[in-house]
Amino acid sequence: MIKLRNIVKNNDSIACDAYVEDCETSVRLSMDIGTGELNSFSLPNEYSWCASHIAHAKKYLYSLINVSNVPKEHCIMWY
Repeated sequence: MIKLRNIVKNNDSIACDAYVEDCETSVRLSMDIGTGELNSFSLPNEYSWCASHIAHAKKYLYSLINVSNVPKEHCIMWY
């Protein structure tokens, strides 16, 4: 599971605070709209195994590129 909070879109990027699993420390994600790539980020030490979580977040942020009214929060779960 990954929770995306404070999702903000401007002319050239989409950014959010991502919370992986039960971690209370956020990871700041920012996607360049032109390239679809995430800027560098760092997972908390105990959560380095959550790299796939970031891939789910990236896919969701990319889906917002052509959306005019983005939600402020979104939760992604899978199993």
